[in-house]
Amino acid sequence: DALPIWFPYANVVVDNDVNLMALGEINQGAGKGADNLIFVKIGTGIGAGIICEGKIYRGSSGCAGDIGHIDVNQPGSTCHCGHRGCLEGIAAGPAIAERALIAAQGGKSPLLLKQYHSKGALHAEDIGDAAKEGDALALEVIRESGQFVGKVLASLVNFYNPEMIVIGGGVSNLGNLLLSSIRQTVIHRSLPLATRDLLIVFSDIGPDAGVIGAVNLAMDYMFTLTGSSAGSNGA
Repeated sequence: DALPIWFPYANVVVDNDVNLMALGEINQGAGKGADNLIFVKIGTGIGAGIICEGKIYRGSSGCAGDIGHIDVNQPGSTCHCGHRGCLEGIAAGPAIAERALIAAQGGKSPLLLKQYHSKGALHAEDIGDAAKEGDALALEVIRESGQFVGKVLASLVNFYNPEMIVIGGGVSNLGNLLLSSIRQTVIHRSLPLATRDLLIVFSDIGPDAGVIGAVNLAMDYMFTLTGSSAGSNGA
């Protein structure tokens, strides 16, 4: 049998998914070339990757961008952090499905109730499918979810003044109604100067954003190490 190859050392760099997706967007996505950008992932949870002057901003402890736990002062399910009123607890995928199901069981959407009984569960994509068929409840839930997300993003726009916000994650598949609701809320609740040139768009590389970001992060890290080594050798 061949003997294993032992490496004297291995360099590993790790980051969270939303930071990598933000990095992917500024390299090959909708935010290519942007220096100040917020990437928002809306899926089973909600988080943001912040690009500041062309680089990921991680904060002092590495948890910058955890916008899913900002209080939006709305009733909702208890968030996994233990609190109520978190953005994630009312506008992430599971929360959207739960709100729609409760309303459907109250008689507001026979279509969604039928989907629930046929599948045994209701998911955010089911809300999107119902909205395409003109279901009033589905349209209302999507519009409200966009407003909740937009309310939080408006505060970030006023504070950080990004040139672009990119929306990604599975819930972004709910489509243009979600995006337009986010845009309208951000514009309504932000200062005109901060939104004058602001772009709010969907990701155009989708799930590939994280992979692209990981490659770029690894390359940046490798070249940093190489440069450091070269400097040391020349000292």
